[in-house]
Amino acid sequence: MAVIRKRTVLRSGLVAAALAAGVLAAPAAAQAAPAAQAATAAPKPSAAQAFEPGTSHGAGEVARSKNAVLTLQSDGNLVLAHVSGGVLWATGTYGNPGATVTFQQDGNLVVYSAAGKALWAAGSYGNPGARLDLQSDGNLVVYRQDGSGAWSTGTWMVDTAVYPTWQIGSGNWTWSPNAILAMERTGKLSIRDRHTLAERWSANTWGPGAYARMQSDGNFVVYGKDGGEGRGGALWSTGTWNAPGAHLVFQADGNLVLLAKDSDAVLWQSGTADPA
Repeated sequence: MAVIRKRTVLRSGLVAAALAAGVLAAPAAAQAAPAAQAATAAPKPSAAQAFEPGTSHGAGEVARSKNAVLTLQSDGNLVLAHVSGGVLWATGTYGNPGATVTFQQDGNLVVYSAAGKALWAAGSYGNPGARLDLQSDGNLVVYRQDGSGAWSTGTWMVDTAVYPTWQIGSGNWTWSPNAILAMERTGKLSIRDRHTLAERWSANTWGPGAYARMQSDGNFVVYGKDGGEGRGGALWSTGTWNAPGAHLVFQADGNLVLLAKDSDAVLWQSGTADPA
């Protein structure tokens, strides 16, 4: 299936233990207005439908697609993880054993406590006849009847090349035949083996909502959620400033390399190429 490429997001903007420890953001207000991160791309016919409107799930696997699995943990947290490991998105509703997740007739996706209290909601109410798709690109999307997107987790796959001013947002990921590069929801930038699920490399960063940016000065930086170029909040970098125009490539061999402008000169690399 064709993937959703969100270039505008790239330009402007995988761990159950961490979740159990409560490292993810607090749950969103259950009665909040429709979420601002609405999906805008057309529906993808080959997407795996999560479940029908009006149905609920208890703890366990809710849906699975080629690259992602949606699970309601026994602690009540609804988690979207890449099949290679690593959390891409979560509701943060841990601490609520017995919780359920419901895709309502009005199009809203809601996590309810065992007592029936709404703990988190997508805010996509007012859309009867909507459907919920867990796409093969890893994005969970509520689509209206007319095919427009009402809400999404924003966990789509991005390009293997990252050019100046482009970003890898929280929950975004890309791939090589044998490895996955992901900006995990916990704030860790990591490379994981697609077969063994082992972590090949990580920036050892932490901070829910962190993202990575390829700066114009040639430095590739992981920033905290509220940080950014010119604002501070850097968590890690390649240290390759003074190389304007450099760009990042996740190669087919699983190595993440930063190349100088208009040349093949390697300024930095993760050293994660597939074994010979």
